[in-house]
Amino acid sequence: MSDSVLVTHPNRQHSHQLAQALHNHEQLSGYWTGVPARPLGQGTWWRSVGRLFEKHALLDLPKDKVAHNIVGPVARRMAALVPASWGVAVQHAGMAWFDRWCARRLDSTNARAVVAYENAALHTFRAAKARGMVTVLDAASFHHAWQDEAYDYPEPEAVHQWINTRKDEEIAQADHILTVSDLARESYIEGGVAPDKVTSVPVGCDLERFQKMEETAAEADAPFTFIFAGHAGYRKGIDLLIEAAKRLHSELDTDMQSVRIWIAGGEDTGIEWGNSSCIERLGRLPQPELACRFQEADCLVLPSRHDSFGMVVVEAMATGLPAIVTEHVGAKQVITEGESGWVIPAEDADALYDRMRWCIDHPAVVRSMSASAHAAAQEYTWDRYRSRVVAFLEGYLEGA
Repeated sequence: MSDSVLVTHPNRQHSHQLAQALHNHEQLSGYWTGVPARPLGQGTWWRSVGRLFEKHALLDLPKDKVAHNIVGPVARRMAALVPASWGVAVQHAGMAWFDRWCARRLDSTNARAVVAYENAALHTFRAAKARGMVTVLDAASFHHAWQDEAYDYPEPEAVHQWINTRKDEEIAQADHILTVSDLARESYIEGGVAPDKVTSVPVGCDLERFQKMEETAAEADAPFTFIFAGHAGYRKGIDLLIEAAKRLHSELDTDMQSVRIWIAGGEDTGIEWGNSSCIERLGRLPQPELACRFQEADCLVLPSRHDSFGMVVVEAMATGLPAIVTEHVGAKQVITEGESGWVIPAEDADALYDRMRWCIDHPAVVRSMSASAHAAAQEYTWDRYRSRVVAFLEGYLEGA
């Protein structure tokens, strides 16, 4: 049905890919977002504020299809100025404000369905239900029960319960739920959602930025190089990687072998890095530089306690890099064990050390996996995501 789906998101994530895909298939009723998808208004004040958020590429969408409310990005920036315990509350208050703004605007659309994103869907769904619309929740994270098991939340208990109550109400109001990986889908089913109400539609990556170089002979004295990409913190298992690095550094000094571990990304405060000389902290890298580091490294390592997908896994594999991930990383579904990477138990520093040590001892085998890693990543482009998600929505709405 033409112009049948409205997409709302307080920030961006992968919502712009869905909006563009629906527009390309003449099925987009509107795209309401916090991050500009088109140039903002001409007023001096509005344009000045908008420049803070126009770092993302704009979309090829008609003006009458797009509406902006930048409260979400503003709240996210404000949250960085207050203690972490209250920053979460500020961000969620911004998302709730955006949600109510969307709910008030629903009379302006003739959409048959709305796809809204978790934490900003409750009032939108209630208003949509009152109008007889189909409601689809796009959930970028695990079910909150899994998240609470994975790590301690920083916000006060009352704020945390308010957030989880909203999430449960969003799930109840949703006719269907989309997740970004099979693992994330499993979390919702374990959280009590009926299996036929949840569909996994894996997200994609911009693989044009992450390409495989022609293979060259490795230098005999070059250190075996692991790379961790992402925000270095407890959720991503950086403490486990540091523990493994200390053991490797101690043993390899004796064995006259060399290893280095690149850490690419922001960092939590208070991380105890120790004195292991094999760790090199690169900080946040622009994507072109990150792609170059992937091409120079030998293996990606992502020992996350909690990662609903993990785009860096696909990006690294697209450059020909095998990956070590834990069973709690959604992108583990991209990996064929022993052919393009390895999946290890979560929160297990010994298992991480053992696999890293094996890689160091078998560098030729690791490098021989490059073609398989590259090939596996090709199934996770944004083009593939757009095809998958539109096909699902077309089929679902046809039967709704």
